[in-house]
Amino acid sequence: MEDYKNLVRLFVPDADFSAGEFCALSEGQAHYLRNVMRKSAGDALRLFNGHEGDWLGEIAEIKKNKAVVQLVHLISEYKPSPDIWVMASPVKKDAFDLMIEKACELGAVKFIPIICAHTVVHKINQARLEAIAVEAAEQCERCDVMAVDQVYDLKNCIESVSKDRSIIFCIERKEAPPLIDVVRSLAGKPLAILIGPEGGFSEDEINYIMKINNIHPASLGPRVLRAETALITALSVAQLLYS
Repeated sequence: MEDYKNLVRLFVPDADFSAGEFCALSEGQAHYLRNVMRKSAGDALRLFNGHEGDWLGEIAEIKKNKAVVQLVHLISEYKPSPDIWVMASPVKKDAFDLMIEKACELGAVKFIPIICAHTVVHKINQARLEAIAVEAAEQCERCDVMAVDQVYDLKNCIESVSKDRSIIFCIERKEAPPLIDVVRSLAGKPLAILIGPEGGFSEDEINYIMKINNIHPASLGPRVLRAETALITALSVAQLLYS
């Protein structure tokens, strides 16, 4: 990987990879390679499609809105990310963009936006958030891309999750075991991390959540954290213990 780490890396979800085959890139990718990165025919790059590992490619043709890459060989085998979901309330644009980006970088496989009693932002641009997840996956060298789901009501989301998946309830101002102890006790199992909105969960929501068998409350420490900080903290611990 040392010889390839500085190459441009692109996600091509619809391509089937095998040595010698050709892969057409999107117009946006062609524009990026030609006009931003100043690439030309013969230049090398890295490609991944989310299930066949990292591949070396060579630009065979590049024009204003078109680029074709020939696959050369496999660089590294596919390694799936741990089965960790994020269930988090949308917050203001820049903070929520950061949450999507960092959730992908820290290995979450799915991000589900949830609407709670104190949620301020009720609509998301799902396509834009998916694009942020793709860019994060390209940058951080993961082999797959985190899925960004549609918006769900909190109760509908929780009730739709299989009981085989443990949900870590990141709770503040309440007595709860330390996050690291909770994650360690669940390590290896399908997991979801539940993060509240600005202003936290309502008392009614807390009472509802605490009655559900597959939900495990956890403390993130003595301070009240912003949603994006709570997410990064929880996923950092989960990634450490699941890797």
